[in-house]
Amino acid sequence: MFDLMMAVLERNAAAEDVPTRNSAQDLMEKRMRFSRRCRGVGGKPYVSMRMYESEASEMIWQLLYACSGLYPQKKEYSAELKEGGEGDTR
Repeated sequence: MFDLMMAVLERNAAAEDVPTRNSAQDLMEKRMRFSRRCRGVGGKPYVSMRMYESEASEMIWQLLYACSGLYPQKKEYSAELKEGGEGDTR
């Protein structure tokens, strides 16, 4: 899964959208610097990652960005939200 996540970030690092591209490059650099290979149960390898809340939030954005266009939007879910008013951008 770590390799797949890094492949997504690598692809996004070449995106035309500058903020997405810059964030992907930053996350790649941090994940390569601060992630550690470990051994789990039965010696199975895994990668241990720790992130600040802001990095985790950005990682979710990067993964969603990579999915854009892959999943058809069948309805406007946001129109069915129960809370908040029109134009509330908080």
